[in-house]
Amino acid sequence: MSRILVGVFAVIVLAGVFVLGRQSTDALEAQPSPPGAHQMGDRVEIFGESDRVERAYRFSTWVRQLGPQGLASALGVFEEHSRELPRAEIRLFMSGWARFDPEAAFEYALFAPEVNRHTMASAVMYTWAQGDPVAAQGALLGVRNTSLGRALEEHFILGQISVGGLELVHEYTEDLRPSKRRELLVGHIAQALAMQSADTVIDWAEAVDDDDSRFRRTVFNKTAGALAQYNHERGVEWVVGHYGEPDARGSARLLALRWADSDPDAAFAWLSSLPGGEEKNDATGFVFAYWLNSRPEEASAWLAQRDHGVALDPAMRTMALSKIAESPPVAIEWARRVHDSGIRERTLVQIAKAWLGSDPEAARRWLAASGLPRSARKNVLGGSR
Repeated sequence: MSRILVGVFAVIVLAGVFVLGRQSTDALEAQPSPPGAHQMGDRVEIFGESDRVERAYRFSTWVRQLGPQGLASALGVFEEHSRELPRAEIRLFMSGWARFDPEAAFEYALFAPEVNRHTMASAVMYTWAQGDPVAAQGALLGVRNTSLGRALEEHFILGQISVGGLELVHEYTEDLRPSKRRELLVGHIAQALAMQSADTVIDWAEAVDDDDSRFRRTVFNKTAGALAQYNHERGVEWVVGHYGEPDARGSARLLALRWADSDPDAAFAWLSSLPGGEEKNDATGFVFAYWLNSRPEEASAWLAQRDHGVALDPAMRTMALSKIAESPPVAIEWARRVHDSGIRERTLVQIAKAWLGSDPEAARRWLAASGLPRSARKNVLGGSR
């Protein structure tokens, strides 16, 4: 009898365990998944989502679940929808893939349709540089001399800097031959560091080896431009501290260039306060020429209203030369506002020469009554009768 009772009791226990286990399983299955935690079969819930915020959350959650086992099916869905995906989602998918298999992701990107190739490869390179910069650099060297490779260099640098890899990208850019390309990449480094803090980018610039003066000058110039954008006050302080040094030449004009966009009075007043010389004149003329080219009406009106002195002579000269093709007489009016007699004379001679080529008779009449020295008039006429 006791054996029968024990047997019955065991059956009841096993049944209870089964029921409880089943109920627990049903409860787990019944629990709602977190928004976006969708398998590939639920693609409609991701790609059919019209709410942008919800779609972004679901898509990013899907990408976070990517791994070697589910890659084939995920890639199939990605390719099916690739034509309709915005670039942000394409970048996110490729970055997710690159986290566990950057080599395969990079190869896939290189042979992707041209319309998406740059977006895909850039995302892979950025993520790859974060995780394995040596391997990423090796892959980059294989395509560096192509148009795509040159674009990927920027993402390699930015990816490494984002994880504190300044030393590697510094050596990479320093080893490049002097070129506009190297200057651009140095600019990306300066911008990324300045976004972190003024001290970070300044420390980097001042630690550059003195042996390569050309590279050091590029670093100083790009640092000045980055500081002008992200920490103007520190930029002014830093540029003034190095003003007059050969490697810092050009830094003042880059700082003032960004400043003039928002506050031209302050920018040109600051330039006027710098010690006199060729660098100061070049900076003033350069900044005004850039402003005149980008916003001619605003720059012209500003200069016309200035109670200027010698400090604005380079701007007046730039303004005068810009008016030659439009109206030589107007150009001459601007040139006569130049204070420095030498600069004024050279500017008038340049205008008169151009005018002589377009309207010789009018130019000769003006020249005869111009009051220019005989040597200057002779310079204008040259070999002409």
